Amino acid sequence: MTRPPRGGGDPAARSAERAVDLALAEVERRYGLGRSLAAPGWVRERVLTILNGAAVRDGVSPLVAAERLQEDRQAIEEIVGALRVGETRFYRDPITWEAIASSILPRLPPDLPIAGLSAGCSTGEEAYTLGMVLASAGRRFSVLGVDRSVPAIEAAREAVYSAEAAEQLPPALAQRYCELKGGALHICQELRDVVSFEVCDLVHAVPSGGFQIIFFKNVLLYLAEPAGDAVARRLAAELDPGGLLFPAASEAPRLCGAGLTPVRVNAQVIAFRGPGNERTGFP
Repeated sequence: MTRPPRGGGDPAARSAERAVDLALAEVERRYGLGRSLAAPGWVRERVLTILNGAAVRDGVSPLVAAERLQEDRQAIEEIVGALRVGETRFYRDPITWEAIASSILPRLPPDLPIAGLSAGCSTGEEAYTLGMVLASAGRRFSVLGVDRSVPAIEAAREAVYSAEAAEQLPPALAQRYCELKGGALHICQELRDVVSFEVCDLVHAVPSGGFQIIFFKNVLLYLAEPAGDAVARRLAAELDPGGLLFPAASEAPRLCGAGLTPVRVNAQVIAFRGPGNERTGFP
């Protein structure tokens, strides 16, 4: 049976899908990113957002904007950035996870239920990784992942990933919390019971705390300074006393500029504490 084209019979939708196809093909040709027509829906959504912005800027359609990508350095770099962020992995940035296990958790009372937040969770790898680290430490916990993309949240709830997504995951965690079925990686039910996901646009609202651990990585790539800085401050305000917010390393200077207080967890990892919070136990 022939599969119907994306966009159905709507000419505008078909044109938008064609624009995304052209953009993904171009960045795949240049950088090996995007996997062309095989890109998941949430990646295509991000690419279309960038094309729409370029179209408004230049007074053209998204399809024409895609056709002009060879000469539009700004748009092509934004798409590459979106795809690189979108290529999430379990246990990404291992030094952060190691710091949480060795430096953060031992400082929290052993009987304290830990609340974690993955803000801008994409398809859920970060949230599930936090769950694995907390579960392997024998802690009671709950983890919430939020993202504005409905397709990304649906994928996170499904909890099925490519085997390659777990390449950086320590074997002990992979064996305990994942199962390989038909070439795909499935998160175990034990973890899915304590890791939940919600659609949430952080610009308009942030989840209520208090959280001991918040991950806020790479979201600022998509937010201009006034909006992004305000989101960071609101998230930090939802930290429990002693809680810490973990950004991408490259975003730490921007959070300092937004008025958040940095905390050096170890020689390689910097986090941020909430306003008026002096109880982290770190300098």
